[in-house]
Amino acid sequence: MKTKTTITTWARVLADLLAGEPAAEQEKIIKRLASQLIRKKKDYLLPKILETAGKLAARKDKVELVLAHDADKETREMLGKKLKESLGKDKNVEIKLDESIIGGFVAKTEDYLIDASVKKYLNQLKRVSLEEI
Repeated sequence: MKTKTTITTWARVLADLLAGEPAAEQEKIIKRLASQLIRKKKDYLLPKILETAGKLAARKDKVELVLAHDADKETREMLGKKLKESLGKDKNVEIKLDESIIGGFVAKTEDYLIDASVKKYLNQLKRVSLEEI
């Protein structure tokens, strides 16, 4: 368990350091990490740290857009454009369908949740109605 925590910690730091850096600078950062791991006799962790850092970086660049029903191309593009304007132009929008949200959409990133679903509003109405009783 300690090894997994160590890998995750190093991977998070590495992903943060590499974000937005040019390739040459990323290579220098990775070489410095490798030398630190060698010095600590933990260089065997480097492949797993790099793999985990890559997964974390990919997750940071992703916006999961959940729709109740499949929308037409124009609507998907408009929603994707608006999300990129709000959350960052470098985000990759991944569309999923979930009929349980009834209508509207839910957008999720690693840091944000935008819940504009009909299900959320119905649950809020139900909660308010129950509180008034």
